[in-house]
Amino acid sequence: MHFSFSRRAAGLMVFGAGLLVAATPASATICDLQTVSSCTVNGGIYQVGFLQPAGTGFIDSFVRIQQNQFEQGYNTDARPVQFNEKTDPNFTRDLLLSEVSTKTINGILYREFFLDVNEPNGGKNLITLDQLEIFKSNSGDLNSYSNGGIANSGTTGALAGATKVYDLDNGGDNYVQIDYSIGSKGSGSSDMAFYVKDSLFAGATNVYLFSQFGDLAKANGNDKYESQAGFEEWFSGKSLPSPPISAVPEPSSLILLGTGLAAAWRKRRALLA
Repeated sequence: MHFSFSRRAAGLMVFGAGLLVAATPASATICDLQTVSSCTVNGGIYQVGFLQPAGTGFIDSFVRIQQNQFEQGYNTDARPVQFNEKTDPNFTRDLLLSEVSTKTINGILYREFFLDVNEPNGGKNLITLDQLEIFKSNSGDLNSYSNGGIANSGTTGALAGATKVYDLDNGGDNYVQIDYSIGSKGSGSSDMAFYVKDSLFAGATNVYLFSQFGDLAKANGNDKYESQAGFEEWFSGKSLPSPPISAVPEPSSLILLGTGLAAAWRKRRALLA
């Protein structure tokens, strides 16, 4: 098998004077993978990662999500699906912790997940990851996600029968900006790697991943960051090679936007069914 890794050097604008604004309790942290190769939000590491396995169907997706403009969903064997998940049981399914690969970073063991986005080129190659929540459980077939509506920063969801171990939006309305043109440019390979500490999964057999994409587009009135083209898919697997991890910047090197700027970028998220 063969893979290559592509990353962007840290952008000077990230570290420039005047662009780092003190965070407030309702501030948003933007992990912009267009300008930095990696960043840390709430203890989770997001990295530009071009992982290209050889051979069609080599990766083993555990959830595929597709809807134009705005999409969300999570992995499960339960049917019917709850949101915008694809229904093929080969690609939207229960995920055992034993299937999730590991990587040691700075002496700490992490579980790793890979994201493959499918967006057009020609100026519409951007998409936002607006929510990422990881849950652990000892049960399969879970099918009841709820959050009472994402109306305020930091208000996030729950999955009945599972315990949340990671939340991108913990403490603020945070999000990750992803550039399809930097990564794999097609299905079957990754554009981003995500790492979360293995110790959080103690005592669990099953893993659930909820993600939401494209919400930023609803706020700014254009399609620059919305979901388009094909499906987004998450995968992992112990048989896959891992992209090398670059140095992870401290949280102070991220762009932090205060309440006023965050509100200008994003509007309230729609209530979930």
